[in-house]
Amino acid sequence: MTNTGDFRRYSYSGDTSYLINSFDVSRSSAAPAYVPDPRRNLKVRENEKRKSKKQLLQEQRLGFGRVITIVVVCVLTLAMFFGVLSTYAQKNELNHEISNLEEQLAVSQSENTRINSELNSLVSMSMIDKYAVEELGMTKIQSHQIRYIDVSQFKEERKTAIEYVAEKANN
Repeated sequence: MTNTGDFRRYSYSGDTSYLINSFDVSRSSAAPAYVPDPRRNLKVRENEKRKSKKQLLQEQRLGFGRVITIVVVCVLTLAMFFGVLSTYAQKNELNHEISNLEEQLAVSQSENTRINSELNSLVSMSMIDKYAVEELGMTKIQSHQIRYIDVSQFKEERKTAIEYVAEKANN
């Protein structure tokens, strides 16, 4: 950090009268020397109480139980972690499969649209006429090929035929 008067040292770097002020000891920015805290007086003491073999075995069993507990907790934690990881992997795989199926669906729908439009173009009257003339060798009807039938005469003949059949059925 700089003091408020330090700006002169940078602005007049070529002037020797200002360079002398940079050696001023009263404005030092050095870190203070480390002085240890006398309140923390650590001493090593020997354990003068001896434990019996029974107490040592009991502490050993207790420590072994703690180790087993820690190992079980670690194994369960790892199992949960890998379970979550595999769930995310399956989710990612299924999302990828869904996107592939959606892409296939879009392609199939566009293919269906194309085939339907092609079918509609084939069913038009001009295409039917063209197919009949070019592929089947048909010709368009001429006016001299048209015959008109009198329907009233047909109805009358039919009516008499029905009466004749009904009369024979009654006899």
